[in-house]
Amino acid sequence: MPRVTTLAERLRELRTAGWPGHPLTQRALGRVLGVSVPLISSWEHGTVPPPERLDDYALYFALSEPASSLPGVDQLDGEQQQAFHELRRSLHTLRGRVAGEGDALGEPAIPHPLHFPPGQAITIVPSELPQHVRDQFGDVSRPHGPDYVESYKYADLDALIELLSFIRGMNPTNPTTVGVPRELSTDDLTAHLIALGGVDFNEVTAAALTDLSHVPVKQLERETFHDTGAFSVGYADGRRARLAPKLHRDQGSTTLREDVAHYLRAPNPYNRERTLTFFNGMYSRGSYGIVRALTDPKIQERNAAYVDRRFHGTDTYSIVCRVKIVANEVVVPDWTVDDIRLHEWPEAEHDRTSGAAAH
Repeated sequence: MPRVTTLAERLRELRTAGWPGHPLTQRALGRVLGVSVPLISSWEHGTVPPPERLDDYALYFALSEPASSLPGVDQLDGEQQQAFHELRRSLHTLRGRVAGEGDALGEPAIPHPLHFPPGQAITIVPSELPQHVRDQFGDVSRPHGPDYVESYKYADLDALIELLSFIRGMNPTNPTTVGVPRELSTDDLTAHLIALGGVDFNEVTAAALTDLSHVPVKQLERETFHDTGAFSVGYADGRRARLAPKLHRDQGSTTLREDVAHYLRAPNPYNRERTLTFFNGMYSRGSYGIVRALTDPKIQERNAAYVDRRFHGTDTYSIVCRVKIVANEVVVPDWTVDDIRLHEWPEAEHDRTSGAAAH
């Protein structure tokens, strides 16, 4: 059965391949449509555009070549008008599937975990690297140094850059704050709270996990910066397991082969009208991989669909998974693959039954 294209994929395809040999940047398309780059990006990552914007897309990409402005329908020739009406119809059909306004194939709307109600504040809380670690970076980490870079205070900088750009693109009308725990106000903590990194360097993660003691996933603190660390997970039948990264040590050097990472969603303990989201790997690459699980263009919609199907109607849920490193590159975890998921909570019914039978 052929794969059904989503609206986000179709809009991205029109921009990058609408005219062979003439791909458009998001900025160039934004100028034609009269909208911002973050708004274009949000539409290409799952935010549903208003119907009139899809009409603009259909008008523009009905042309035989790029133009500097939108034409009127009456400016299109016969062939272009036919292309306009066909493209307009297909875009509105795809929009109906995403927005839940009817779907000829019977597919349900798939919400994305990182799409929040318009206008509601979002706070991203990265971990902060200890000063003794930052001191190893030299002048770039010293406030009085000529090449001081403030962002070097963040422990998971790759993950933060990926997450922040995606959040702003998908939620263009939501005020978004970024700050390490010591920089946050009470108002910041009562927004949709996204904690990046674990209990060793992130006080918000440690405090919030205390309020989520019913979730059977605990991060084991590392006694020293060089310790491996692990997650301890529990099962309905009383068993517990230790899930640790896989490292290769050779002649004094250490290589990460596979990390373990945790994604958790719950009501914000400081404001239950908002959400709390954790992205946490034992190592920085694990944090980056677990973020990419919901931001990578090739994987994120599949993982969002899995989360919606698996935890639909559940306000608190958790996935612990592998993040593989191959040829020194992070492989984005695909949660639809059983071997990638190491632990899920709440447990699926068949998992509880199997565990009870084995026990």
